[in-house]
Amino acid sequence: MRINILIAGGLILAVSILLLSSDIVASFFGFALGGLNIVIGILTRKAVGIVVPADQLGPLKLSLDKGVIRTNIYTIAFSDKKLVLRKLSSANLTVATALILALLGAALAGPFGIIVGSITAFSLQEFVTQRRRNEIKKEGSVLDPSGRSDLDFPYYELEQVQLLGNRIQLHLNGRTVRIAVSRKYSRMLGPLLQKIIPAKIQSEPIPSERAP
Repeated sequence: MRINILIAGGLILAVSILLLSSDIVASFFGFALGGLNIVIGILTRKAVGIVVPADQLGPLKLSLDKGVIRTNIYTIAFSDKKLVLRKLSSANLTVATALILALLGAALAGPFGIIVGSITAFSLQEFVTQRRRNEIKKEGSVLDPSGRSDLDFPYYELEQVQLLGNRIQLHLNGRTVRIAVSRKYSRMLGPLLQKIIPAKIQSEPIPSERAP
């Protein structure tokens, strides 16, 4: 379960109780979305972060639960031959959902409704993203970039791989792909990737190129 989503849902319910005597519509709107957040928080598993398989004889060497390229969210996997990104969801969907819920919330509950709608949109994104992770794990297809929006980069195509703060920069022929990752895991990636692709890791900045 996701504690942050559960806490958000609890706070929404608490404020909704306070609004019962002054704004019944806003209160009911808060109860509905607060309850939805509680359910989402219970159903959404906590992300595992970085996983290094115990069996290093297999093709999968390292996986990371979340990386972001522009508005797309991916799960990341490093094999013995390539880097694979399986698409989980898009931030555009979250923005659209947040806008719809915020407008509905504004009409029914004013500023409180806007805040509650935006929080619920984030919770829904986390739920959809984790559900997609679970599907990929169940299929055992983390190294299979079969989706239309999936990406893969064979190591022989990579000129350099840079770790800069919370970013992984892939330098290919004529372009640079930038992957944003959590700062929580960025410091752990360096030593792990040194074992997987030691010849590709670049510790010093090199001139940036045109992003895809």
